[in-house]
Amino acid sequence: MLVERSCPHCQGSGLIMVETSSLLGLIKKQIPSNCENCSGTGRVFEMPVCNFCDGQGLVGNESEICRACNGTGRVDSFSFIPRDKLQPGLNFTRRCSKCASQTMEIQSGIETRKLTKSWEREEELRSVELVEQVRVACPVCGDSYAIPVYDTMHKELEPTEVAQLERMGMNLSFIYEH
Repeated sequence: MLVERSCPHCQGSGLIMVETSSLLGLIKKQIPSNCENCSGTGRVFEMPVCNFCDGQGLVGNESEICRACNGTGRVDSFSFIPRDKLQPGLNFTRRCSKCASQTMEIQSGIETRKLTKSWEREEELRSVELVEQVRVACPVCGDSYAIPVYDTMHKELEPTEVAQLERMGMNLSFIYEH
């Protein structure tokens, strides 16, 4: 799920040169140090691009925020919730666009609805697609909307993947215990 690539800060070496100076600052030299960006591994992980908006962050002729990624263009903690845990009452980390609260709550189980597309060509004008979704709401202000659920996401993660996501700053403790 995560996209692995070479660290741009150390060019994949895992080391960066850090300038140090003597006690009085007269002598300066560079010494190798572990890269903080990749923790010395030389590899970093990026979040996958959102499938719903193709990484644009906007949908509907680019007039609405994509609710699948919350307008970021990349997946967030919602995408890493295993399918069997997408149940009403589960809180997850996502910024509310109305009140800036950092928590959202799942309000419904997985539902299927029809999505009518009317985009590029006339033959697509009436094309209908079945989409799975869950309804979520902000517990602070009550703002609610539906988030699409994809088969490519919502899988159980390995402990190494969870650790990497947490190093990237994503809080998954509400799902995965250490």
